[in-house]
This record gives sequence, C-alpha cells and structure tokens, in this order.
Amino acid sequence: MKKYPLITRLLHWVTALLVIALFFSGWYMVQLDYYHPWYHKLPELHIVTGLLLALLWLLVLSRLFLPKVKFNQNHPFLERLLSQIVKWLFYLTVSIMVISGYLMSTASGEAFVLLNLIKIPAVSHFSAAQIDNLGLIHEYTSYTIMLLLGFHIIGAFKHHFFDKDNTLKHML
Repeated sequence: MKKYPLITRLLHWVTALLVIALFFSGWYMVQLDYYHPWYHKLPELHIVTGLLLALLWLLVLSRLFLPKVKFNQNHPFLERLLSQIVKWLFYLTVSIMVISGYLMSTASGEAFVLLNLIKIPAVSHFSAAQIDNLGLIHEYTSYTIMLLLGFHIIGAFKHHFFDKDNTLKHML
C-alpha cells in the first residue's frame, strides 16, 4: 500500500501532538494561581513548545509549494471539498496561533529571553488593551483548532471504519 512520504507523516503527527499539548498546557496554565509550583515554569515550557511548533509550521507551509501525493480521487465532491476547507482552516488557524503567541511573548517591546539562551526579538510594543485582544485571539483560535481537529478525526474514522478505505492508513 502506498503511503505519504515519511517527512509528511512525521510533520503531521508531531504537529498534531504539539498542538494538543499546547492546547492543554495553555488551558491548564491560565488556571494556576501565583503560588502554584508550575506558575512560573509552565509559561516558558508553553513558549518553547510553541516555538518548536512555529519552526515545524514553517516546514509544513513550505511544503505547500512542492508536488502533492495524490491518492484515491474517487471520494464524493462534497467530501473532497470539506477536507480542503478543513485543511486550509488548519493552515490559517495554526498560523494565527503561532503569530499571536509570538506577539504576546514579546508584547513588552523587549526581546524575550527563552531558557536563558535564546533571544526572541520583539517587533512592537503593545498596550494592555492590545495584549488582551491578542490573548482573546490566541484563546479562541485554540478552540477553533480543537474543533477542526475533531472534524479531522471524525473524517479519518469515517474513512477507516465506514468506507473501509486506506485514507487513514496512508498517514500511519
């Protein structure tokens, strides 16, 4: 059986794991009080993981310009359309997530020092209201990504269990 190239499969699954880990770490992080042992550690881990996602995401986006592997084109038009819509919404929302996370991390206008090693330059200084808006964008984009992930998983299971085709197996 033909599969997607290894690099495509690795990018797919590592990106998925990072997105899920970032969602749950972000969700947990905002609930911590100042005296919680993770209050100061988790935000930096979240940012490191987000930076790793940003680097991988640049690879994902660069691959948009490479030739595509085409599998079964016999799926109904509506299924193909929905899969394209979900795919492009993933590209858009993950990009918004990475950009808004970067802007929040450097919102003070000063470079953000990560792990006392990496200096992430700032592009601008933001007001408190702008930072709040960036936070809302980041939060609601994360919920949108989880919704898209749910649609993606449902589609994969539909192909595997109901259609009994190899769509899921191509990515494993």
